Amino acid sequence: MTRLLNRVNDYCLYLLVFSVTFENWDPFKLVGSYSVTYLTTIFYLATWVPLIPRNFRFSPLKKFVIPLLLFIVAGFICSAINSEYVDELKYAFHYRAFLLITLMTFIAAHLYNKPKILPIVLNTYLASMFLVYLLVTLGHGVSYENDRILLFGENPNMVGVKSVLAFLIIVSKLINNFSVKRSIIIIGICIPFISLTALSGSRGAFVSMFLGLAVLLVFRKTGALNKWSVVAFGILASSFLIPYILETNPVMAERLLRTVETGDTGRNVLWDAAFNIIGDHIIIGAGFNGVLPRMYAYSGFYMNPHNIFLYVFIASGLPGIVLFVTFLIRLVKQLFLHYKKFGNSLNLVLFVIVIFNMSKQGGSIGKILFWLFFAILIGSTAQILSGDKHKRIAE
Repeated sequence: MTRLLNRVNDYCLYLLVFSVTFENWDPFKLVGSYSVTYLTTIFYLATWVPLIPRNFRFSPLKKFVIPLLLFIVAGFICSAINSEYVDELKYAFHYRAFLLITLMTFIAAHLYNKPKILPIVLNTYLASMFLVYLLVTLGHGVSYENDRILLFGENPNMVGVKSVLAFLIIVSKLINNFSVKRSIIIIGICIPFISLTALSGSRGAFVSMFLGLAVLLVFRKTGALNKWSVVAFGILASSFLIPYILETNPVMAERLLRTVETGDTGRNVLWDAAFNIIGDHIIIGAGFNGVLPRMYAYSGFYMNPHNIFLYVFIASGLPGIVLFVTFLIRLVKQLFLHYKKFGNSLNLVLFVIVIFNMSKQGGSIGKILFWLFFAILIGSTAQILSGDKHKRIAE
């Protein structure tokens, strides 16, 4: 029976990962009540319930999870202090962030127990992105807003980062075992992800693609000849990628040109306002529900600051940002230890891309994609670096 429950738990995880790329898709007209990803999350957590006594181990994960939970507490206290922003108790804390931190913990524990399923998890994510590309090619789930394409109702910036993450996962497979034959196959597999990145029109996705490639190459441990061969290949590939992406999406080309010429990222006003808020309220934050009112008071826009660090600082003050950064520092240290031991730079790349995009997107604290990859990074490295010799979970 235990073996069956573990198997069901595994498949529910794969289903959850597969659904993440369709988070905003509404084929059954459920958005506003329950999204596809929300339902798969419930199924996944439900399959954990009978397995918690046997499978769940908090000890190797607590150094990551506790700072995040304390950050939520800090935000709650700030909300209590700024009660004018809180109409109901449910607005005093960030329910979705708490739920995603909980989900991250269980996924990380799952991968800690079964590190061998990590390739399946990553391949499931790739398969989901392939399906997105196929459906878009067939004309399903495509709409437009301000000359930018929306895929399944998803924000173009999120479509871009999802595509880039898939692209980099595939490219890492080539870099870790480079050959001309493999490069031809990998390039063919990458085309859908490059196309989706171009369609998104996202400047951040464009930069992320080449930032990720640079990190993969710089941190790759190999012989000098092999490394320079891969670098040369990367430069050659980039010389084709850049013109292709810019020619495919003139909206992206125009937005990039405007940024280069004016230095305006489209977020300058929001970031300036956020820094002014922090300067005036450096110790005590506004609480989670107070971020938007204060942003409106300082910028004239009822929008969050489009930067996870600025958001955390405004919401939970100095204690909150210290706790959130503590989580990130601990994660970075673990990733570097893993890299030094195994020489695989993919985890470092995924971390860089996740943080880069959380630093420029609105509402990133509530995006399941980012917490999913935090879970993957924690779970895939914790067991290998841990001295815990726990009993192997039945597969």
